[in-house]
Amino acid sequence: MSLVALALLSSLGAPAAATCPDRPTATVELGDETALLRLHAFFDPTAPGASAIWTELRRIVAERDGELAASVWIVRPLATFDPRMDRVRRFVWAAARLDRLGDALVVIARVGADHVAASLLDEARVRALAPSLRIEADALVRALADDCDDQRLDLASTHVLGIGRRATLGLVRLPGFALGGFVFDDTAALDRVRPELGREPVRRTLRWRSATTIPAAGPSSANRGGRSSMPAAGGLVLGGIGLPHRLVVVAQGEDDPSLFLSLPRAMQYRTDKPGQLTVQLVARGAGFGANVLRGRLCAAVRLGRELDYARLLAGSPDARRDPDTEQAEMLGQLDREADAHCGDESTDPGLAEGAWLDGVPRSASELEDLPGLLRQGAATRRVLDLFLHVPATDT
Repeated sequence: MSLVALALLSSLGAPAAATCPDRPTATVELGDETALLRLHAFFDPTAPGASAIWTELRRIVAERDGELAASVWIVRPLATFDPRMDRVRRFVWAAARLDRLGDALVVIARVGADHVAASLLDEARVRALAPSLRIEADALVRALADDCDDQRLDLASTHVLGIGRRATLGLVRLPGFALGGFVFDDTAALDRVRPELGREPVRRTLRWRSATTIPAAGPSSANRGGRSSMPAAGGLVLGGIGLPHRLVVVAQGEDDPSLFLSLPRAMQYRTDKPGQLTVQLVARGAGFGANVLRGRLCAAVRLGRELDYARLLAGSPDARRDPDTEQAEMLGQLDREADAHCGDESTDPGLAEGAWLDGVPRSASELEDLPGLLRQGAATRRVLDLFLHVPATDT
């Protein structure tokens, strides 16, 4: 039991035994609970920008009054356990129960998480924090004495791990967000949340069509192999556009996990089952990493080294950092070609980053059974065929 809890027991009397939760619950709910659209936001209150995230979340929900609800989850990141920072996270959980989550985040931003962690070890310093939260000191002490906050934090953090296993990248990078089954990360300014909220109705329609599509009788001469056009211009393509299946990997740089988590299985499948799977690699974004990847993809196509570069991206990122390897020599060649002949224009592939198999976003864990996914997809119409279909020839 913490020092604050002991002080409470001695000065205010022991509280009644509480039953701790056995299932994860959000720290705070924002907006109308009946809203059709719900955003789940996961962030660490000890990380820089946490207060800005809370402020922007409230603004976004207010902008979509009645249309959007947000579940806010205070969690710990995937890192070495730090008991000092966990004290701060429990402090935020306690403040949230008193409807003072935003004030707690402002205090952390103003004085620092380390200072708050030290203050929580002493009751007098805890009481000194109360005015900053605009609450009575006794109320704060009582809230911090709730031993269930340990379990609430553990359950919430475990919940994020479970979501990460089903996400496109196989993990949730904080601050992370979930809309339906789509998981993504963002900056503290939430620059990406608004665009993704705009795309969610389309994703919801695609998920509904995927779940309700009746299996087709089989490919006909009018649509042999279910051929469809590529969903994005540019990038690097292995296999052309006429093969029965297509994997599009959209990345924000060479170190994007979607590349080395998705490409090895796809490359192996292409070796085992030639003539079945097209692989397209596309860069997304305007950052330095995205521009480097975009230029090298262009250069690889110009030099005819598509397969070599794709194999390099499928391997360990460390192989690209050793200056004395053949891979480093190839990258230098690609950079020279990109500087000379490839522009630096940022093109939008029209898809969020991650792996898209036959028009459906797939997580790294799902792609572990790539042959099974392709067998399943062969029995149904693909959800983007309405938009991407190109009539097949009878050749």
